[in-house]
Amino acid sequence: METEIISITLGTVLPLYPLLFSIHQKIGRYDEVVEEFKALRAEHEEIMEASHGN
Repeated sequence: METEIISITLGTVLPLYPLLFSIHQKIGRYDEVVEEFKALRAEHEEIMEASHGN
């Protein structure tokens, strides 16, 4: 009985791991893009303040 439950659980969970791994990679790439965008936005704000004299 316990072996059947384990095999059913593994049979349903193991096929999901590649999907979860690809989602994890996409989230990591998205975070890198967001960080780069924040840095560019901060740099742009500094340049705009310097050019407008605020």
